[in-house]
Amino acid sequence: MEVKDILKTLRKTSKISQSELASNLGIGQATVCQWEKGLAKPTCDGIIALSKFYNVSADFLLGINDEMHGAGLSDEYEELIGIYDNLTNTQKYLIIEIMKQMKDL
Repeated sequence: MEVKDILKTLRKTSKISQSELASNLGIGQATVCQWEKGLAKPTCDGIIALSKFYNVSADFLLGINDEMHGAGLSDEYEELIGIYDNLTNTQKYLIIEIMKQMKDL
């Protein structure tokens, strides 16, 4: 799939207009239109902004990888991230400090 098609599909799936996307990215609606028509391609900064906005990998946006969120993580990493995300900031700090100490053993 080409970049233009990926961008149009993501926007339509998100049920937002070109104007709304442009507003969220701080660019003009004409720029989004040019991207979707294949008349222009997003800059590096544009790819980063789109990636953050849609929560997808840059590789996915560029058509390099079909996986929206990158290569994917193992079940073990997914579990660790899930647990970490539910910790308080103090608990996260302590875990990071413990891991730093363990690394040095």
